[in-house]
Amino acid sequence: MSWGEVAPGIVGLALLWVLPGYAVLRLLGVRGLLALGAGPAVTSGVCGVLAILYAFVGLRWSLWSLLAGLLLVSAVAALAGRLLGTTSDPRGATVAGERPLRSREKVWLALTWVLGGGALGAAMMSGMGRADQPPQAWDAVFHLNALWFVRETGNASSLGGLAPMYADQVQPFYPAVWHGIVAVAPGFERVTEAANSSSLVLGSVVWVAGLVALTRVVYPSRALPSVLVPVLAASYVTFPAIAVSMLAVWPFALSVACLPGTIALVIATLRGVLSWQLHLVHGAGLVMAVTGVILAHPSGLFSLVLLAVPLLTVLLARQMRRRSRHGSRVVAVAVMVGWAVAVVGVIAFLVTFPPVRSIMDYKRGGQDSYLPGIGSMLIDHPLIYVYKITSVNLLGTVLVLLGVVLTVGRSHARWLVASLAGAVALTLLAAGPPQNPLRVLAGFWYTQPSRINELVLVPALVLAAGGASWLARLAALRLRVPVPAAAAGMVVVVVTLTSGLRWTSQTQVMASTYTTYPIAWGTILEPQEIEMIDRARDTLPDDAVVLGEPVAGSPYLLDRADVQVVFPQLSPIPDSPERTVLEQHFKDWRIRPEVCEAVRALGVTHVYADSLTFQDPLNAKYEDTTPGLRNIEPHGEGWRKLDEGGHASLWEFTGCDER
Repeated sequence: MSWGEVAPGIVGLALLWVLPGYAVLRLLGVRGLLALGAGPAVTSGVCGVLAILYAFVGLRWSLWSLLAGLLLVSAVAALAGRLLGTTSDPRGATVAGERPLRSREKVWLALTWVLGGGALGAAMMSGMGRADQPPQAWDAVFHLNALWFVRETGNASSLGGLAPMYADQVQPFYPAVWHGIVAVAPGFERVTEAANSSSLVLGSVVWVAGLVALTRVVYPSRALPSVLVPVLAASYVTFPAIAVSMLAVWPFALSVACLPGTIALVIATLRGVLSWQLHLVHGAGLVMAVTGVILAHPSGLFSLVLLAVPLLTVLLARQMRRRSRHGSRVVAVAVMVGWAVAVVGVIAFLVTFPPVRSIMDYKRGGQDSYLPGIGSMLIDHPLIYVYKITSVNLLGTVLVLLGVVLTVGRSHARWLVASLAGAVALTLLAAGPPQNPLRVLAGFWYTQPSRINELVLVPALVLAAGGASWLARLAALRLRVPVPAAAAGMVVVVVTLTSGLRWTSQTQVMASTYTTYPIAWGTILEPQEIEMIDRARDTLPDDAVVLGEPVAGSPYLLDRADVQVVFPQLSPIPDSPERTVLEQHFKDWRIRPEVCEAVRALGVTHVYADSLTFQDPLNAKYEDTTPGLRNIEPHGEGWRKLDEGGHASLWEFTGCDER
């Protein structure tokens, strides 16, 4: 399926993610780019809560029930805004001293957004190939089938809604906001196209909108930083490309994409001279946005702590400084000491909280030295060292450093520097030697440097936008040309010195888990195998239940062909002894009675076989927990071949019928 065929769906998904939250904020009294940038986070928060409530009362999750809930929340926001008089309060448009954008500045912003966001989207589409091309990464298998189950069951609750992914053996908490929105988005026949399209929306719309809003709030009297930030964002590979391809962590990507807009709302809520009514409605919007960041992925809480605590500390210190000047020095000192104790206490609690410990105890290796991590961040090369260096972003690093110098020198938004330093330090801790005791702090993000590195971009891009704006104005002054001309020249410089906004690197990273064979980290599906899976809708009967080694490709039958499978994900399913027996001993079905007992208990009717090996040039994905299903060789009575594609084949299995 071509991208043109799903274009209406992409537009619909973008509108579904942005407009409801934007409407809620506007009806409350939050204005301009701030409402646009924080809108997706608010939408995510409202959707996450609605999904939990719907499951509790037994209401089916669908596009129409979602829209009804969003409409109700919008009506409440409209009523609150009207009662408080904030919807029409002109002070809401100039929060924190923001100068409204002029008409021509809005045009410039639209053009740079089209350029930056368009380049991001085009690179992702090019790397993915087709809209229906299945991603081949560990987490991608899980999330695609989770989307299928949300559609099938009508349950998108984060409190057990994805239990079918675990064969209903357990009902764990699992962040399902991304699944809930993408599953019901209009215009997509299959979940593969919806998931792939969500990558475009998260990168080109949600992420860029949040960065524009945050930059606008940080530099309220200047438009140029906000105008330049979309192009600068497109020059980085770290996010969204890594998150939505190699990692395939769409829920985490949603949480990260919503961070800039949410932090912008933090600033607007707590900074500036506003009426108590405006503070209240901004605070209400902030609660919804924070809920969205955290429900999108629980690590969003730690991301907010990492990036926003320096900001909150600065804002609180300013207030206490004013109190101290008015004779309340003891109170001011006590408050700041209490704040420091509270921050340390919260971190200490989280480090020892059992659910968090289960995340932090995830074992992951690192490099023997911090130098590779430092080098990767300086040139914006993926912290995944299987990729060749095809382009670098030294210009981005220079602009970030310039932004740091200007910020420190002007005593403006210094919290950005602290946030940047914290994110860089944690990235290096995760990437460096495992024996460092401080490395435990990176455990909030599964000790995965490529995840934490994405957080670096939030303050880095805002600082880079400030640096680029300063250079453009300096060039305009020295060359005696209009500022718009100098800004346009800066855009040309960025595009040129980043090798076309890192086009080769962007497409390389995306293609590595979609279309470049062998697939990075192991091939699951060959091109002919994908065709066989798509034919399975007609090849297999409606009541088919397929058994196969998960890493060989059998889980894709569920989301692509609506065929039931024994293993809907690559990870083992806990508390299912029958599945454990099949994972370990299915090859011995002729001599082990317990194997056929498990086959009958699970209703297995067909088998997915794959002869692709780890030593093959295509480099089959390998998993050592399923030896009983690896490279099955069907032969003799009880087997009938129905279809084949590449090294894979589908068989009717009746060997256990008489046993």
